Amino acid sequence: MEKKSIKALKIVSTLTLIFIIAGIVLYGIQTYFVFAEDGIKLNSHHGGFKLAWFIADRLLILITAGLLIAFAKNILKSIKSGEIFNRCNVKILFALVIVLPLNTFVGDNVSTICFAEDECSLIITDNPFIYTAVTLLVALLYKLAYDTAEEQKLTV
Repeated sequence: MEKKSIKALKIVSTLTLIFIIAGIVLYGIQTYFVFAEDGIKLNSHHGGFKLAWFIADRLLILITAGLLIAFAKNILKSIKSGEIFNRCNVKILFALVIVLPLNTFVGDNVSTICFAEDECSLIITDNPFIYTAVTLLVALLYKLAYDTAEEQKLTV
């Protein structure tokens, strides 16, 4: 691979790690203010459900962020060893195919479920479907590249 491409991949991977960590910090601050200012009315009709939905949202955010951090760190490690495509990242991408649409669906509904006064209605947007399709496409392409790289190792 060209030195410019490798350098660009290192920069993008490092920036990805920085942005994900910054995002986690911002979600942590947001979570603090939700609980500090009684943003979720626990003594409302659906208080327990609202709290469970909010916690599920935060857990899915952390799981998604963790998978993305692992993916970016694996790329940085792989660059050092000379192998850009690795089996671990294939598994991470397929895990994201499952986690990302759940994260998106729960996140799309956080405001209507957790912060609405009485009504708990679900919103179905196209985001989970689009994110699933795009992530699946990227996972399949990455797997194909990994398989090709492995096959090329055997040929040499």
